[in-house]
Amino acid sequence: MPMANRGQGGGTQFQSQPNRTERDRIVRRTNSFAYTGAVLSLVGMLINPFGILSVLGIVFSSIGLARANELSGSNRITGRGTAILGLVVGIVGITFIAYRLIS
Repeated sequence: MPMANRGQGGGTQFQSQPNRTERDRIVRRTNSFAYTGAVLSLVGMLINPFGILSVLGIVFSSIGLARANELSGSNRITGRGTAILGLVVGIVGITFIAYRLIS
């Protein structure tokens, strides 16, 4: 709800909703899905014998990538690279586990 402020001249000024840049800044701070996905994929590839963490890493990285694609601009830090890293490492981890199970 807008709040009224009395400025000079007796006019009423309203505070507007955050613009796109401010919302992007808020989302960048809370785009933890990309980082969580990368960490789960790395841990899953290193110590998880069944691939559960790698699958979770792929899921979280996909959500983080979708959030990163919502942000506008090309020079912004969105977590897109971290989400892609999580996807690639998760897929490699699952492929490695599948190879070990088949062999």
